[in-house]
Amino acid sequence: MAKPNPRVLKCRQSQLIRTSLLLLIGLGVCSIGAEQATDSRWANLPDTDTHFTVRSYHSLQEWKSRRENLRRQILWAAGLWPMPERTPLNAKIFDRKTYADYTVEKVYFESFPGLLVSGNVYRPRNPTPRQHPAILNPHGHADAGRLHDDEVTSYQARCITFARLGAVAFMWDMVDYNDSARQLTGEYTSPTYWYLHNRSWEHRRDRRALWNINSFGLQLWNSIRALDFLSSLPEVDPERLGCTGESGGGTQTYMLYAVDDRVKAAAPVCMVSAHMQGGCVCENAPGLRIDTNNVEIAAMMAPRPLLLIGATGDWTKNTREVEYPAIKNVYELYGASEQVQYAFFDSAHGYNRNMREAVYPFLTREMGLSIDKGFNEPAYKPETKQDLLSFRDTLPDHALRSHEALVDRLLASAKRQVNALKPSSSEQLKENRELLTIGLQISTGTAPFQIARLDYCCQTTCRAEDIACEEGLFVEKERGAQIPVRVFRPEHPVQGLNAVLIDGRRRASSAESRANLLRGLLASGQTVYAPDVFGVGRAARNISRDSQTSRNGQFFLTFNRSDDAERVYDIVAIIRHLVAAGATTLNTVGFNDAGPLLAIAAALIEPSQKVAVRFAIDGFLFDTSSESQYLNELFIPGILKAGGLPNALALIAPRPLFLHNAHNYVDTSWAEAAYRSAGYSSNFVINKQRKDGDELLGFLTETR
Repeated sequence: MAKPNPRVLKCRQSQLIRTSLLLLIGLGVCSIGAEQATDSRWANLPDTDTHFTVRSYHSLQEWKSRRENLRRQILWAAGLWPMPERTPLNAKIFDRKTYADYTVEKVYFESFPGLLVSGNVYRPRNPTPRQHPAILNPHGHADAGRLHDDEVTSYQARCITFARLGAVAFMWDMVDYNDSARQLTGEYTSPTYWYLHNRSWEHRRDRRALWNINSFGLQLWNSIRALDFLSSLPEVDPERLGCTGESGGGTQTYMLYAVDDRVKAAAPVCMVSAHMQGGCVCENAPGLRIDTNNVEIAAMMAPRPLLLIGATGDWTKNTREVEYPAIKNVYELYGASEQVQYAFFDSAHGYNRNMREAVYPFLTREMGLSIDKGFNEPAYKPETKQDLLSFRDTLPDHALRSHEALVDRLLASAKRQVNALKPSSSEQLKENRELLTIGLQISTGTAPFQIARLDYCCQTTCRAEDIACEEGLFVEKERGAQIPVRVFRPEHPVQGLNAVLIDGRRRASSAESRANLLRGLLASGQTVYAPDVFGVGRAARNISRDSQTSRNGQFFLTFNRSDDAERVYDIVAIIRHLVAAGATTLNTVGFNDAGPLLAIAAALIEPSQKVAVRFAIDGFLFDTSSESQYLNELFIPGILKAGGLPNALALIAPRPLFLHNAHNYVDTSWAEAAYRSAGYSSNFVINKQRKDGDELLGFLTETR
C-alpha cells in the first residue's frame, strides 16, 4: 500500500483515527491542501464565445444514448418537453403570383392557438400530387428578415430556385420580424427587427424562465409546425423534407433536425462552430447548452445527409480542421462517413450565391431531384415588400395581439399540461416520473452521466457544535467542484448507516437543538456528514465580487446551472457518492432554506431496493403558489414546468418523508396523492410546525 499523504495523517491525531483511515482507504485520497482552493464553478465559466473541445465517442451505443439525452435537453429548454398538443394549423394560402416556372403565395397558419406564423410558399408551376420534396428556409438576422435581398444574402433567390428545380420551398418570419412584429407589437415598427426581436425576449430572472417560455422555444415550435404545414400540402412527399438556413437560420436548421427526424437532409450555413454558439436571444435558452455545444448538437443529424458551409470571414473559419472532422467522427460510428460533407468559401458571413450554388445540388440530389452539373443560379425577380407581407393593415380576429397575451396563453397551456400529470394513480405517477423527473434533471444538470465521481479529502480535525469532527472536502475533478464537509463519526459505528445534514444560507435552528440532533444520530451509530453546498457557509469563502457578477452575465444560464441548481447538484452528488461507497441506510436532513433544495434533490434520486433513504425536509414556509417565492428562494429555470416543489415532494414516494414547517403554504396534495397511489401513505408524515427535536430524531432513528 502506498504511503499515506501527510495531510491525511493529521486525521489520525483524533479519537476518530480508525474509522477515518478506513474511509480514506475505501474512497481514495485527494491532494487538496488544508487551505481550500476556489471552486471552479466561480471562474472560467463557459459562454457563447468559449472555445469548446468537442468530445469523442467510442461506440454507436454511447452516441445514441447521448443523442437521446441531448434531444430531451433541447426540447426541455425550449419548453417543448412534454411536447405540446399539435392544434389545428388553420392554414390560409392566398394571393398567388404565377411565373413561367414557379408560383409564390402568402401564407399564415397557427402554430399555437392565436400565434400566427406568416411567410411565403414557392412551388413548381404545375405540381404533381405527392411527388415533390419540400425544403424549409429559415432566415437569419438580416435587418428586414425574409424580405432581405442583396449580394450577401438573398432569401427569395434560394426559394425561387428550389421551386424551379422541382421542390416546394417555404420561408417564414422569425418571432418579432415583419408579420410577427405586426401581430405582437401592433404595427410594422422597425427598420431593423433585430432590436425588437431581442428587446422583447431578453433573458431575465422572471416567470417565463420558471416555465421555460422563450423565443428559442417559440421558433423551434414554429419550425416543427412548418414541417407539419409542408407535409399537409397536396403536392409534397412528406418523406422528402429538407432544411437550410444561415446564421440564426442555421441555428434553427440544426436545432430542428436534432429533435425532428422528418428532416431527411440539411445544410446549416455559416453557423456550426466550436467557438461561437449564437449571440441572439432566439439561439439561447436556460439549460440549452449545459455540458454541450453546437458541434455536438449539429452531429445529431447523423446518419442523415448533412452539408456544412463555412467561411473565412466568420466563426466557421475552422470548419475544415475542427467542426467537420468532429461531426464526421459521429457519422463514422454509423458507417456513414460519406453522408457528411463540407464546402468552404473565402467570403464574409452570409448565404451568398456561391454558397447557394453549393447547396442546390446537394439538397436536390438528396431529395431525389435531378440537376445539371455545374448548375448556376438563374436570374430572378425579387418581390416587393407589399407582395410578400401577409397582414398589412389588418389581423385575423383570433390573433393574439401582444407579447403579454402570448405569454399568458402559453402559461395557461403549460399549467394545464403539468396539472394533468398530478399523480393520482400509479399510472400517472409512472408517467410523471418519465416526463417531469427528466425535466428536473436537465434543469439541475444531474443526469447520472453528468455527475462525476467525488473524492473525499480529510484536511484536519476540528470541533463543531462542541463535538469532535474532521474537516475535509468532496472534490469532483471533472468540473472542479469543491464541497466543504464536516464528518462526525460515532464511537460505535453501524456499518452502512449514514446521515447527511444540509444547511442553507439561513441558519435559524438553535445551536442547542442542532447539537442534540447530532448527538442523537451519533449515539444510534450513524456517521454524519455536514456539507456546505455551493455558495453556502465555508463554500462561500474567498469568492470575489467579480466572480459573483460573472454568474449573472448574458446567456449565463444557457451554459451553466443557476446557483440553486448547483446546490441541488451538490446534494445529489453527495448522496450518490455515499450510496456508491456502501451506504445501506441514508438519512438526509434539509434545514431551513435547504429543505426545498433537498426536496428537489430527493426527487432526482432513484428509489432503490438495496439502499434505504429517508428524507426529513423543512418546508421553510415556502409558498408554492407564489412565483416570486421561486424566483427569490428556489430559482431553477423550468422548475414550474416540472411541477415545482409540490411535484418534487410527490416524486420522493414511496420513500419515507418527514415534512415539517409547512404550515398552509406548501401544497402537499401532490405528495399525498403520490404516496396514496403507491400504497405507502404511512411513509409521508406532515407537520405544519417546525420540528427540530425528539420527533425529528425519532424519524431518523426508527427501524423500518
